Amino acid sequence: MGDRQKLFQFKPGVSGNPKGRPKGSGMSLKEYARNFLKNMTDAERNEYLNGLDPETIWKMAEGNAPQKTTIDGELKLPTPIMDVSKGK
Repeated sequence: MGDRQKLFQFKPGVSGNPKGRPKGSGMSLKEYARNFLKNMTDAERNEYLNGLDPETIWKMAEGNAPQKTTIDGELKLPTPIMDVSKGK
């Protein structure tokens, strides 16, 4: 790695965003989505849900089932993998 690249690399133990998002700077995406769905009429909500597959609706209502695995005899939770092709 060149010296120029090292200048712009994150330093171990140092935040890349030390001040973080300012308090009161708006709602999170999760809060926005929750409010968006809550403020829909029943007809709008039904139309929205008709565009989703039943498994997605089930996960929205019940949450994902816990997934556990063991590695070298130690219980581990799997690392989530983002499926970019589906926008999830």
